[in-house]
Amino acid sequence: MIAIYKLIGHAAATRATILIRGESGTGKELVARAIHSHAAQASEPFVAVNCAAIPATLLESELFGHTRGAFTGAVQSRRGRFAQAERGTILLDEIGDTSLEFQSKLLRVLQDREFHPVGSEGAQRTEARVIAATHQDLEEMVALRRFREDLYYRLRVVEIVIPPLRERSDDIPLIADHMIRRAASSLATTAPVLSDDALTKLTRHSWPGNVRELEHCVMRAVVLAAGSVIRGEHLSIATPRQSETSKIKPLDVIERDHVARALAATRGRKVDAAALLGVSRPRLNRLIEKYELD
Repeated sequence: MIAIYKLIGHAAATRATILIRGESGTGKELVARAIHSHAAQASEPFVAVNCAAIPATLLESELFGHTRGAFTGAVQSRRGRFAQAERGTILLDEIGDTSLEFQSKLLRVLQDREFHPVGSEGAQRTEARVIAATHQDLEEMVALRRFREDLYYRLRVVEIVIPPLRERSDDIPLIADHMIRRAASSLATTAPVLSDDALTKLTRHSWPGNVRELEHCVMRAVVLAAGSVIRGEHLSIATPRQSETSKIKPLDVIERDHVARALAATRGRKVDAAALLGVSRPRLNRLIEKYELD
């Protein structure tokens, strides 16, 4: 984490594009906000966009804006998030969940520093620094042709990888203590202390939900602790069980991934890929067309 703090400082001193990677709940947005707050443009806006929460059909309009009448329901022009960010920072969270079509448009923005609002013929310039974040394995997505390789390298000028909480259990006492004091402050109560059995319980848990899961657990414990001490019984730590059906992927997803891996392994040579898959060349062509892998 000390190395990450140093990297945040170096990144804040530049306007380079940054890619933040880590599992869900590790605090990727906190790192992005730390970079922005230590930059020379800290007084400019910080705009966070969860790309996974916005339908693919609306993401372009959300980020680039639109003109009046650009589509049904566009009763007035609207500034997009890039325009709202001005010379500040725009965080594109869950960038790995975006479509290839959107990725190509974002690549142009990064290359030319220009974007076109939906329905507009004129381009607008942006001076916003772009920070992207994801929990996805982008290298595998590039191999499967689900993420543009050129965009991957364009985003990965500076890369910050946040380790999961289970890999830094020594940090748990410090983080938990900070969260206890913050929770107590928000509840207008005296901050309790952790008992030895509670601390042992915290450090032994694997925290699949990372810091976000720890925060919820601590908040509940502060509420439940009757006195000034949080004991083990105040900590609600559950290990979610994954059902067998949730592990099964749809057949078309498996087929698409299999074809994409074959093409990647053969560097796009369709004859070799067809032989590797044990299908005819026409059959492979139909699969490529079906899954838009060309």
